[in-house]
Amino acid sequence: MLKRIKNIINENRANQKQLVYGQNQLYATIKLQELLGEDHFIPFTGWSMSPMAILHCLNIISLKKPENIIEFGSGATTVYIAKLLKILGSKINFISVESDLNWKDKIENQLQTLDLSEYVKIVYAPLSEVSPDLTYKEQKTWYDVHRLNSVIKQVFFDFVIIDGPFGGSTPYARFSAVPFLKSNTSQNTIWILDDTRRPQEKEIVGVWKSELTLNISNFDRYSILYSNQEFDYSPYSIS
Repeated sequence: MLKRIKNIINENRANQKQLVYGQNQLYATIKLQELLGEDHFIPFTGWSMSPMAILHCLNIISLKKPENIIEFGSGATTVYIAKLLKILGSKINFISVESDLNWKDKIENQLQTLDLSEYVKIVYAPLSEVSPDLTYKEQKTWYDVHRLNSVIKQVFFDFVIIDGPFGGSTPYARFSAVPFLKSNTSQNTIWILDDTRRPQEKEIVGVWKSELTLNISNFDRYSILYSNQEFDYSPYSIS
């Protein structure tokens, strides 16, 4: 009897947690829709960052005012960030890295339709064999660094968003972002890694935390790395 009661309590807690998660995502979705208005629709796929994660990115940009942003993996986030930069009238340098040429074309068409093309530069960098100094464990591939080097040369990034490559492309597919960008960032750079519910991404962010000596905040599907000096940019959430 006691075991049955415990099971019911645990089930109710799980249901309540899922309900709160859904309410927070709905709140974030409404906020994002306000950004674009009713005349536009941005598709969310199974690969998209969650609405709350995108809203977190927008909070960071709006409040921190970074000079240079780089994003790995283009998508809905790219469009919303470009729209925010247009609203802010900002000269922030925003680079988005994409490995799928067909998807790159789709995002660029969406940006052109929304008159946002000038606010982001999408760089095509196909996946290729990665050098040993950028790998972790069994990782074999990452973005073509030869294409990226010409873009990021002498650029220091204040905000790094990692939502690519596709996690199934190779084990620990997203690890290389930190070793590749470490000399182009500082202790005040904010890093966001999506999909840290998954074991490999969770392990990656733990290694990054030690390597960068930064704090870490874990959310439902993503994690943020930041210094002690940074303000809390987390979106409002229902507790």
